[in-house]
Parts: sequence; C-alpha cells; structure tokens
Amino acid sequence: MGKRRLLLVVMLVGLIGLVRWGMPQNFGFSMMRVNRVVHQLETRLPDGQDQAGTPVEKIAAEHPLHRTYYYHFAGSVPVNVRPIFEEAVAVYNKTGLVKLVAGKPQQKQNGITFFTYHKETSTAPNFLELGEGGPEIRRYVGLGSYTINRARAGLNLAHPEAGIRASVAIHELGHAIGLEHSKSRRSIMYPLDQDHERLSAADQKTLRVLYAQNG
Repeated sequence: MGKRRLLLVVMLVGLIGLVRWGMPQNFGFSMMRVNRVVHQLETRLPDGQDQAGTPVEKIAAEHPLHRTYYYHFAGSVPVNVRPIFEEAVAVYNKTGLVKLVAGKPQQKQNGITFFTYHKETSTAPNFLELGEGGPEIRRYVGLGSYTINRARAGLNLAHPEAGIRASVAIHELGHAIGLEHSKSRRSIMYPLDQDHERLSAADQKTLRVLYAQNG
C-alpha cells in the first residue's frame, strides 16, 4: 500500500505540474504568434497607399492555419443564392493566397459552411444585418496536434435587394477566414457595404500574413 500511495502522489504532482506549466507555455506560444501577426500587419503597405490596414481576427492568428478550405452549402440555401457565394469564392481564389475548394472537409481540413437566414429589422438595414460570418477555430492537442477552422458565412434573406449581393458575401467570407472590420472604405471589410467586389491591398496583406507560409 505504501508504494502504491507513493506512486499516486508522484503521478498527481506530475499532473499538477503539467497543468500548471504546460498550459501557460502553450498560451504563451499562441500570444507570441498573435503579436507577431499583428506587428506584421501594422507595417506600412508596400505601395505607400494612405489607408488603414485590415485587422485580423485574433482567434484565427493564434495558431497557423492551412490555406486550403473546403466549402459546402447548408441545405436551406436557395439555388438562386448559391452563385452569389460562388462569386465570393472566386474573388478569394483569384488572390492565390487561399484556396477554396467545393466539398465537405475531412477531419484535419478547414471547412466553410455557407448558409442563409431571415432576420427582419425595424429600421433601414445596415451592413451588419445583411450577413453573418466568422471563424470557428478548433485546436486538437496531443500526438500529432493540429488546428482547423470550421467557419461559417451567411446572407440575410430578409433584405434581398441590399443583402443578396456579391459584396456582402465577400465581406462575410472574409470574416470566416480571419479578416476583421476595417476603418478603410477601400476595404471589403468596411462595416458598411461599399459595393466592392474585390479585395484591397490591405485585405490581401492580411491574408498573406495569415496564410502565405502555410501551404
């Protein structure tokens, strides 16, 4: 009994040490990466344009993400709306910084679900009510640890004339893969719809920092 108790004490001490020291180290690594990404994005754009940089969704910057995403449509997405999402996909694929492929993701692959919803508003709709989007980061630790993004991007069917358009879909897809709201009207990530259908230099810089080195 004495040896068994001693063994249990040693295992308990080791477990406490793992929780106490292992988790902060992992958290520290994550914050170091976030700070590095943010620092890179704060540097002046190479073409000298006087515009605000496009911020990054910090949760998407904590761990390296693979640049390839597999996307599919939720069953409720109307057939006539799907081409709008496809236009947004084409815009991002054209940059060469991310690769969006039709299909459902496997266990260790990034995925995007396109969806639609219906939300009435009592006042004139603003951009934030025309769509929803964002990353869903999943971190698996242990032997062969990995991080994936199971993101979502959606359009509000309650405002078809204002919201069912490529500019809104591009904006929401941007959120899904890690872009945050920008203060620049040139950016697709400006909070109010500017009817842009391409990414600004700042938008592309953020994608480059997040994905260019992650195959």
